[in-house]
Amino acid sequence: MSSSLFILDEDLEPLVSKNIRALPNLSSVLSSFKQCYHDSSPPILFQNDWFFIHLKRDYLHFVSVIHTTDKPNIDLMTILAFLEQFYHLLQKYFEIEVLTKNVILDNVLLVLELMDECMDFGIVQVTDPSIIKDYIRVKVNLPEVVVDNHEWSSDGESSSCNSRSSENEYSRKSSKKKKKKKKKGCKGKGTGRSKIKSIMINNKENKGVNVMETVKETLRNKSDTGKEPLDEELPNDGNDLYFNGDIAKTIIMPISWRTKGIHYAKNEFFLDVIERVQYLMDFEKGIIRKNLIHGEIFCRSYLSGMPKLKISINKILNRDPQFMSNSNFHQCVSLDSINTMEREDEDEDEEANSADSQVAATKAREIEFVPPDGEFVLCQYELKRHVKDAPMIKLKEFEIKPKLKKFKIQIITKIQTNFKPTNSTSKLNVKIPLAKLFRDYKIDLSKQIRFKANIGKVVFNLSDDFLLWEIQTMKGHRNNNNNNNNNSSQEDDPDTCASMVAEFSIFNQEEYDRLQEELKTSMNPPPLRTGPKLEELYRQVHDKHAAHVTPQDKLVAIEFEIPYCTCSGLKVEYLKVEEPQLQYQSFPWVRYKTISDEEYAYIV
Repeated sequence: MSSSLFILDEDLEPLVSKNIRALPNLSSVLSSFKQCYHDSSPPILFQNDWFFIHLKRDYLHFVSVIHTTDKPNIDLMTILAFLEQFYHLLQKYFEIEVLTKNVILDNVLLVLELMDECMDFGIVQVTDPSIIKDYIRVKVNLPEVVVDNHEWSSDGESSSCNSRSSENEYSRKSSKKKKKKKKKGCKGKGTGRSKIKSIMINNKENKGVNVMETVKETLRNKSDTGKEPLDEELPNDGNDLYFNGDIAKTIIMPISWRTKGIHYAKNEFFLDVIERVQYLMDFEKGIIRKNLIHGEIFCRSYLSGMPKLKISINKILNRDPQFMSNSNFHQCVSLDSINTMEREDEDEDEEANSADSQVAATKAREIEFVPPDGEFVLCQYELKRHVKDAPMIKLKEFEIKPKLKKFKIQIITKIQTNFKPTNSTSKLNVKIPLAKLFRDYKIDLSKQIRFKANIGKVVFNLSDDFLLWEIQTMKGHRNNNNNNNNNSSQEDDPDTCASMVAEFSIFNQEEYDRLQEELKTSMNPPPLRTGPKLEELYRQVHDKHAAHVTPQDKLVAIEFEIPYCTCSGLKVEYLKVEEPQLQYQSFPWVRYKTISDEEYAYIV
């Protein structure tokens, strides 16, 4: 079990520390970690009878300390997984993508309380953001949050009904789909409502104070006086100070990722299959370095009660061993359904002719789960593409053609799509590096740069030395070896094949000297210069830059998004929603999207 937890900044200085096992000297433990840590150190370190499990995310270091005497009682990889989950919990709770030092320092009490709830005496308890957000409702101190004055008005009705303050941003983002059932308590003014209003004002004045104990005390006082319970007066419609007593029971139930009593006016379930294509190819040698697919099935659940969902995927129906061996499912997925698929595969050869076995195999090819409320990732998988598989966006031609006699140099680029003709890209950008070109040739930026493209527009990034070719929409194209005439016609089609030519001028010393001599003897004033002086701006930006060529200067990066398409061919055959008690009508939605990974490029 963990003895202590640390959150450190970039300089390994402590921001938040939690002494779980009452260690006598935390500073000496932290100094031991600083001695053995370096930039390329493994996630598990050992120094002076201490195990250090550390994880670096964004600008912070998450460190867990375990003594050697506690090592046999706990799995170190469990603590490493806990640190990863705790990082995502802070992201969800603060509703920011990048955690910084200032965010942690402004919410020290909240972070400590999250540590208390996630870990009990060094043992991991629960890290589900949906459960924690309902259990701990403390205002997050962020500089972007602005509190409106009307939320703190003296009117009791407006104070209670408008108490959905900025700390509940997470529920507000999904308010388009979340329409919880409102109770009648929001219509009248009660004594309990005025007490809650005073609690809110006190909490606003005393920043960082946990209001949960104050709410509990208010509940006890009302129960002692014999008045009506407070939960009958307060609406359960997103009020940040509403205390749900079933949350504590939920974390020890078999379904710990979903609370009871969830209700929506319209029951919907959204399922998005998102695949990131990672592709790296040496264009000159024709060698493919990487060709992978990183996919995830992202879900948003807005269903009432305790629904049971059944989903079938064609990769499972076809018994794809690569998909099953490289996929990770959410904890809500029933293990019995996955184990049943494996047993059916073993017994299929023996009972292939039996009709009952065929029905059982059909049932075994679906995944059953009770979804959490809100957003979650149902499945993550990684697939390897065959070397002969063509990329989604192919770089057909890239050439730097110097014309020294004309003091010109051209960059010729041509790309082609390779997916179904019924689909088209919603975003397509090509980034062409220019750093090597400016180092090998003396480019004259005083003359106009010329671009010509059959589709899209070209933008010159002066500071980072690259051309950005923005195409946006482009139709799909499939090669057909049996019909060469169609191939030749489609290659020239601007909808499926795009070409671009950029022309730069090379500095001509003779022409420059001649113009200078003419200006000395000429009586006419020099011509007026309209537009930016790119040569001066380029010189100012690149004076301090290094002269060596980096690996990024040799990559033609392509960024794209293709909706309604999956590169791996994954398809959801059907999605069923069942709720035996409520038996409501539900609306499931399924979407597909293929996007480029950060490393989708050609080495030129």
